[in-house]
Amino acid sequence: MSEFASKLNKPTFNVDTSDFNYMKLEDLYNSKKNGGSDVIHTINGVFINESQYGENPVIINAENKALINLPKHMAGAIKYILATPELVQTVKDGKAGFTIYTYESHNRVCYSINFADL
Repeated sequence: MSEFASKLNKPTFNVDTSDFNYMKLEDLYNSKKNGGSDVIHTINGVFINESQYGENPVIINAENKALINLPKHMAGAIKYILATPELVQTVKDGKAGFTIYTYESHNRVCYSINFADL
């Protein structure tokens, strides 16, 4: 793709997500198979899902056949990935991952991610 096209066209990640289900970070974190804060999950793609509630950042994770909903504060990072050809290529090359961490906000446990190199 030319520089012009790469800046304007939406990147695709060539992952068939037709049988994937949406998943919360909390559910992935608490799963027996892939749970915990030290597990590094692969990022196979990212996108922003526009809804009546605003922008919802999502990670595609083929290992779990999951479209993982991220907290709204991660939208900027996902937009940055989508706007940066080198980062899109890193994801396509299977070299991008994330870990899940917990924090407390308003007397409840919340979940977010840290990005990781694979």
